[in-house]
Amino acid sequence: MKIKLSLIMSIAAVAMGSALLGMAVFAAALLSQYAAFLSFLLVLFILGIIFAKFEESEITSKEVALIGILGAITAASRIPFAALPNIKPCTFLIIVIGLVFGSLAGAMVGSMTAAVSNMFFGQGPWTPWEMVAWSMVGIVAGYIGKRYPNFGVRDIILLGVILGMAYTELMDFSSWIVFYRADPSLFVPTFVAGLPFGLLHIIGNVIFAAVLGKPVLVLFRRFQQRFHVNYDAAAPPPQVA
Repeated sequence: MKIKLSLIMSIAAVAMGSALLGMAVFAAALLSQYAAFLSFLLVLFILGIIFAKFEESEITSKEVALIGILGAITAASRIPFAALPNIKPCTFLIIVIGLVFGSLAGAMVGSMTAAVSNMFFGQGPWTPWEMVAWSMVGIVAGYIGKRYPNFGVRDIILLGVILGMAYTELMDFSSWIVFYRADPSLFVPTFVAGLPFGLLHIIGNVIFAAVLGKPVLVLFRRFQQRFHVNYDAAAPPPQVA
C-alpha cells in the first residue's frame, strides 16, 4: 500500500506540535532557545501538507493554470498599496477565491501570495508564517463556500472581519515566537502592539469587500464555470447519425 505524502507530513506536523507543547509545559527554558527553529519546522510541515494535497488532487491542467494566474494577481495586488500600513486586498481576494474555487485553491493562492509578493517586500522568517496564515484564510473560506453555496457580499465582509482578525493574531504569535523567543513576559505586549495593525487589516478587508465584492464575485464565478467541467453520469451518450 502506497503511503501518501500528505499523511507523512501530517504525522510530522502533529509530532512537532506535540514536542513544542511538551517543551512549553516541561522545559520552558529550552523552548525559549529553540522556539524559532522548531516552529519553523512545524510551519514547513504544515505547508508540506498543503502542497502534498495539491499534488495528490485530481484537478485539471486548466484549473492548475487558473490557480497560478489567481496567485499572481493576488500577489501583485499587494504592491500598489505598499505605502498603506497593513491595508492590502490580498485577504479579501483569497477569501473570495476560497469561497468560489474551494479550499485547495484558496490555500495554494494564499501560500503563493506571500511567497511571490515578498520578492518585492522582502523575504524573511515571516514569509512561511504568512504563507500558512493566508492558506488558513483560503481553507476556511473554501469550507464555508462548500457548506453554504449561496454566499454574497455581506458574507465576504463578515469573513473579512473574522479571518482578518485570525490572520493578525497568528502573525502576532509568530512574532512572539520568532523575534521574542517565546518569552512569557512579552506575550501580552506583543499582541497589544499588534492591535492597531490588526484593526487596519480588518478595515481594509471591509472596504475592499464593500467596494469590489460584487464585481469580483461575479467575475470569479464566471471563471469557475468556464474552467471546471462537471460530468453527469446519468446523461446519455451522444448519438452518432
